[in-house]
Amino acid sequence: MLDLGRYDEATALLARVVSADPESSRAWCLFARAHLGAERYQAAVDAANRAAAIDPGEEWPHRLASNALMHLGNHSHALRAASEARRLASSYWQTHVCVAQAALAAGQHTVAAAAAEQARRLAPNEPDVYFLSGKVALARGDLEGARWHQEQALSLDPSHSGAMNELGRIRLRRHDTAGAIRHFINAARTTPAEHIYSRNIDVVILRTVSRIIYFFVLIALLLLWVPAVMHSSTFPFALGFGLLAAGTLASFAVVMARLPAEARSLVLRTLRTRRVAVALAFAVGGVAAAFSAVMFVPPAQLPQTLPVAIILTLAARVAASARLRTPSR
Repeated sequence: MLDLGRYDEATALLARVVSADPESSRAWCLFARAHLGAERYQAAVDAANRAAAIDPGEEWPHRLASNALMHLGNHSHALRAASEARRLASSYWQTHVCVAQAALAAGQHTVAAAAAEQARRLAPNEPDVYFLSGKVALARGDLEGARWHQEQALSLDPSHSGAMNELGRIRLRRHDTAGAIRHFINAARTTPAEHIYSRNIDVVILRTVSRIIYFFVLIALLLLWVPAVMHSSTFPFALGFGLLAAGTLASFAVVMARLPAEARSLVLRTLRTRRVAVALAFAVGGVAAAFSAVMFVPPAQLPQTLPVAIILTLAARVAASARLRTPSR
């Protein structure tokens, strides 16, 4: 049941097992694993601690407790539990991976790197040790090392969705949006049940939309000063606004052209959501109102109108960004 992801059924069955045999450390460990799968992390900690009390020399309860404590945000206790697991079974590569994971969550990158290196020595053919080493390298800012480790993980296990996802994160750090989305799509396709991969795609799309809005508003702010500085007529000003709109659409079209077909459909789906539609309306509407305020006033009133237009433009940017940060429902 645990391997099939039927955690609630497994929990119900194991509750009866530990009730019938409360001194079975392995049963309590399985009980903790079932709670972990069902995202009942405090219950997982309690079950793991019960197993550790029954068999103090067994490392598995400490690894399970460390995993659950990380999900609870208690990173210092997670690292302590992982270190105890490693002390009890230093020849198991899994205990070194556990220490590296907890140390990474606690921000102790040097400790994490040392533990990941030891795990690689013990298990040079395990894809998970390279996957974790890549995560540590990325946290330390070593993009090339992170990429190499994730590619090693994929060479050992071509279906390792975690490594695919990490390659997407590395691409993001290199500002390669299209490449990042490709990796996230591959990860989501390989492991559909892991929702974080599809959420990463949405995050990339929203970040791209936010960046486009940022540059759109920034250029609009610069253009607003044109009539005041150059004392030009409204026609060049209107032409500048048109070119800004056309340039923004063209940059978006270039981004879309670089994406695979599957990603384009995801982008269009995200653009149709209420959150993004309202954010775009704030940005375009605010900038259009600011341009109109400057374009249709007499030149003598421009010094009084220009600050209002600038405030309108900045408010449009703030409102659009706030809307994009609002969680979707």
